[in-house]
Amino acid sequence: MQPSQEQSQNTKASDLLAQIANSAEGETISIGEFVSLLGERSFALAILIFSLPNSLPVPGIPGFSTITGLPILFIALQLVAGKHKIWLPKSVSEKTFSNAFLKKVVTKAMPVVQWLERFLHPRFGFVCGPIGERVIGLLIATMAFILVLPIVGGNFLPGASISLLALALLESDGIFACFSMAFCLLSLWFMYSIVVWALKLLIAWAASLF
Repeated sequence: MQPSQEQSQNTKASDLLAQIANSAEGETISIGEFVSLLGERSFALAILIFSLPNSLPVPGIPGFSTITGLPILFIALQLVAGKHKIWLPKSVSEKTFSNAFLKKVVTKAMPVVQWLERFLHPRFGFVCGPIGERVIGLLIATMAFILVLPIVGGNFLPGASISLLALALLESDGIFACFSMAFCLLSLWFMYSIVVWALKLLIAWAASLF
């Protein structure tokens, strides 16, 4: 059953996740079909669901971070542009994934999401307002771009950052949004530091050969 806009606004993220997982039928579902299940208020929910596989201890599928990162990137850019309906290019919307995998991800995520919901409620709404939403969308797009890149072991921090930001938007929690943005920026700094450290090691190793 597709959640309406009013239902989405009054329903907890964990309940929305369960509704979406239970509404998926058949062995596989395309990204386009999946997005159509999410209803009008689908941006934050779609971003959350696509980011969860990268932020949970679920066995990875080669290239899956790219498959999930691309729709997040397109959706986040539309969030920045202030769009009200998700559009995905045909090459992305036609990609499919297993309904069993979707349900497995939701099952794994549910305890974490429900635990976080104890601390989430609408407050400081201006942070998640039109301007704040665009800032959050830009951060999500940045992290989604990193997800798309073939970086071994580089999925967790971007995935977790995106999931936290999407939860903040879903619950209209400005304080949690500020925390999530800080976590996102710290994650960017950490990943940058690791890349710089690895490059220095590589250069030092190459120099030692000559």
